[in-house]
Amino acid sequence: MPLLWLGQVVNTTGLMMLVPIMPFYVQQLGVDGTVAVQSWAGVAIAAPALALTVATPLWGKVGDRVGRKWMVVRALIGLALAMTIMAIATGPVMLIAGRLLQGTLGGVVEAAAAFAGATGPRGKRGSALGKSFSATATGSLIGPIAGGALIGSSALAVLMLSIAVLATVAAIACALGLREPAEEVPNTDGREKDGRSPSAFRWRDVPHARPLAAAAAAAYFGIYGLIPIFAERVQTLEPDRAGPWVGTLQAITWGAALCSSAWWGRRNDRWGRPVSTFGVAAAGCAIAVVAQALVSDPIALIPLRLLQGLCFAALAQSLFLYVGNHAPADRRSGIVGSANSFLLAGQSAGPLLAGPFLALLNVTVVIGVMGLACGIAAALALRSSRLTESRLGKTAEAIHSHQARGRTAGGRLRLREGTR
Repeated sequence: MPLLWLGQVVNTTGLMMLVPIMPFYVQQLGVDGTVAVQSWAGVAIAAPALALTVATPLWGKVGDRVGRKWMVVRALIGLALAMTIMAIATGPVMLIAGRLLQGTLGGVVEAAAAFAGATGPRGKRGSALGKSFSATATGSLIGPIAGGALIGSSALAVLMLSIAVLATVAAIACALGLREPAEEVPNTDGREKDGRSPSAFRWRDVPHARPLAAAAAAAYFGIYGLIPIFAERVQTLEPDRAGPWVGTLQAITWGAALCSSAWWGRRNDRWGRPVSTFGVAAAGCAIAVVAQALVSDPIALIPLRLLQGLCFAALAQSLFLYVGNHAPADRRSGIVGSANSFLLAGQSAGPLLAGPFLALLNVTVVIGVMGLACGIAAALALRSSRLTESRLGKTAEAIHSHQARGRTAGGRLRLREGTR
């Protein structure tokens, strides 16, 4: 697991180092004008997620066949190639090409989540996923700090090439050192309890799949849609030091996510209600995002970014835990990949639409829209959780009633035998 953790850190550092400062970076590549900068930045931020939306389910199916270890190795090699292209980019088109490649061949987080979700007993999967996502938070903490500190200097390209080298080394280490997790023993008849073959299991067979898909997309739409306009928001509050402030605040967000990831995982194991966890966390994100439109000082953003990071840490791992618990062992990578594709759809759409929204509305209203999206995600997830609990309650009541009838019938039988 240390190798897996390290691979995720390297991958996420490369993925996130430009994200919070992307508007400033595309300006450095020669783009002028607020709307043009925000639009190019939105496309560049969304590009990896857009490619991953299509590629993740495919890579998940491949991982179920060839092994999850090799999906981690593949993603790290893809990161090395993408970072090299981005380091030598001379314009926004080449930058976006590198980001698209990063998404198409990437997916360390998804591969690692499937890997972690297959390790350990069922009651400890939440903790394993929590530790896995702490690596994502670590990379997302390191990346913005490094990117924000080096924006505007040639050292930024050197850092990208260094990450490419680290990714290559990590890929070799994972290829040699990782071992495939032992899978659960399948049913002896090769069928689930409802008679369906595990190979026929699809995303739609997960309970409440549709509302959860919408909740996943809406939550990530709001969170990632905030990123390109957050730089604009900070610039209105602190024009002279916007770059360092954006990097610092983004790092604060991911620092909170790092500190809370494992806690959410343990909570999911103890509580056993990951959908409810998702809903509560999405509600917290909604509050934090909306409040960021109302403050008048960058210092006031610090507690809000802490809250956002704390709640964001629960989203993906809770969704992956829920769908992983409902998927057959030999279909888990594919089902987790399908769940992740909905997160990625929101992650793509948010930044892509942020620029056009900003051209039509002021930044305060657009931030409110992103907060509303997180609120919708919370409502959908909490409703799904209540329906699940209601169904379980009815099932438990039916079992209790059946047992009570059995005890009553047994008592009557013993009474008749006694009178004889």
